[in-house]
Amino acid sequence: MHEDPVSRPPSMPRLAPEHFRFWSLEKLRNADTDQFRHVNNAAIASFLEGGRMELFAEPAISRLMDGLNVVVGRLTIEFHSEVFYPGEVNIGSTVTSIGRSSFEVLQGVFRAGACVASATASCVLLQAGKPHAVPDDIRRHLLGAPSKSARA
Repeated sequence: MHEDPVSRPPSMPRLAPEHFRFWSLEKLRNADTDQFRHVNNAAIASFLEGGRMELFAEPAISRLMDGLNVVVGRLTIEFHSEVFYPGEVNIGSTVTSIGRSSFEVLQGVFRAGACVASATASCVLLQAGKPHAVPDDIRRHLLGAPSKSARA
């Protein structure tokens, strides 16, 4: 059977820790697993969400976000290898581009230094349910110097 190349998203390259600026750590829970003890895909998506929230975790930035909300318009995840309970994963995130009211986030989920899943998220900044221009202070933060949080 011939696969239509237009319907299949292009593969993301395997990522390394140095690709990322923002980091978060997630402890794997038994509740994250399926009947085969794999960490399930929904849990991986939740870990990625937590990583995106780390972009706005610094107190100075969270104050700037008062009244603003971030929504994901598109999320593409590639699963590179199985993850099993117990343990922990590191989630790396970096903003690759910022438009007027939107930004793209590249992410990697790492276990023992290896990228086990990668994702791209197209996010929109909203105020009162409508697109809102990304303020210059937030723009500088998202594109600035690396954070010093947990690393893969």
